Amino acid sequence: VFAGLDAAVNNAVRLGASEILYTLGSTPLWAASDQNSKYGLYGPGSNTHPKDNKDYTDYLKAVATKYPQITAFQVWNEANLRDFYLGSTKQMATLTKDAKKALRSVGSKAKLVAASTTVRSYGPVGKFGKAYGKTMKKKKAWKYVDAVSAHFYPPATSGPGTRVSYMKKVKRYYKKYGAKGKPIWDTEMNYGDRRPYMSVKRVYTGEKAAGYVARSYIDSMRYGVSRVFWYGWDIQVLGTDMTDPNTSALTSGGKAFLEIQDWMVGKKWYGCKTKKKITTCTLKPTGGSKDTIRFTTGKSKKLKVR
Repeated sequence: VFAGLDAAVNNAVRLGASEILYTLGSTPLWAASDQNSKYGLYGPGSNTHPKDNKDYTDYLKAVATKYPQITAFQVWNEANLRDFYLGSTKQMATLTKDAKKALRSVGSKAKLVAASTTVRSYGPVGKFGKAYGKTMKKKKAWKYVDAVSAHFYPPATSGPGTRVSYMKKVKRYYKKYGAKGKPIWDTEMNYGDRRPYMSVKRVYTGEKAAGYVARSYIDSMRYGVSRVFWYGWDIQVLGTDMTDPNTSALTSGGKAFLEIQDWMVGKKWYGCKTKKKITTCTLKPTGGSKDTIRFTTGKSKKLKVR
């Protein structure tokens, strides 16, 4: 039953992952509240709320007990899209509370991340996200989550600038609806698209891919998004790959990720300033001198580095 998850968790641990996020959702047919529902991405019933929350929490407790390596659980994936969820915001808020209680009942210290929303092509957060936020506030349920989440995918032909606008708006939204102070996680991130059913397709490679990946993590630090999970490293579904599908070698995007990691890990972040479309961000390692990251959001320019 758990062979696939065993392999995924073991592989993450083998590669040195210190944080593993497990995203819940997609109801199995036998547990679905409506087994004939349409639009479910993973088949009939997969996008419905469970007919009994206990089915959900029993599974969550089993996974949390079997895999203490999993450090965080997300309540549901992209709950604002009918492909993934057709339940009510009240049901989702109740499930959120039940999930946290289930984790603690088995002694798990894993964090609980609120149901995610996607902003891509639907405007920032979307109708469900706003209703979910209001319901969570009304039910005083935000206290049960350790982080809130959104997927800041820009449209296929847009880049980091659009993503920044999404982050700013979502941050204001969470503040408005009672989640002020909660860490914000981007639990899926990529640029472009190549899915066969999408009308617009765009693939990014080379220097553009590297720049977009780097900007994703720099901008996240700048605007208060504390986790970014790239979707995905080896699936070649969206528009920016981290590995080559034929050789598994790192692409320019994958190399940029590792480079940015080296720049940032173990350093204190001092923020960024922009002047004449040139942004300068400052970091400082413990006991060392300050480092700077510089990039332009306008036309290409030659910038001095030390």
